[in-house]
Amino acid sequence: MKTKVHSFAFLMEIIIVILFFAASTTVCASFIVKAKNKQVQTTQLQNDMLKAQSIVETLQADYQSDIEEIFGLKKVNENYYQGGNVIVEFEDDFLSGKVIIKSDDQLISELPFVLKGK
Repeated sequence: MKTKVHSFAFLMEIIIVILFFAASTTVCASFIVKAKNKQVQTTQLQNDMLKAQSIVETLQADYQSDIEEIFGLKKVNENYYQGGNVIVEFEDDFLSGKVIIKSDDQLISELPFVLKGK
């Protein structure tokens, strides 16, 4: 009879330990998924920042560059180009403007630029 009581207590203890490890694994897995999502967002933002910097440097080196072809931007209207999260807005007859980076309709960065020594 004593062995049944000890066996039942041991079985309950093992079940509690297994449930604890299952809960711990679930929490750790959710942290890993959140970290992976954050890494993907950060990589995308880094790529967008590099693209914006390249656009500004290319336009300053040769203001007549075709940014649609070079950077894969689509012309939305006369002074507005967009490609993914990167937006190029020209002002003053294409002599100045800004490169805007947005993510989920939230402004991340705005890089103003001036062309032709203005």
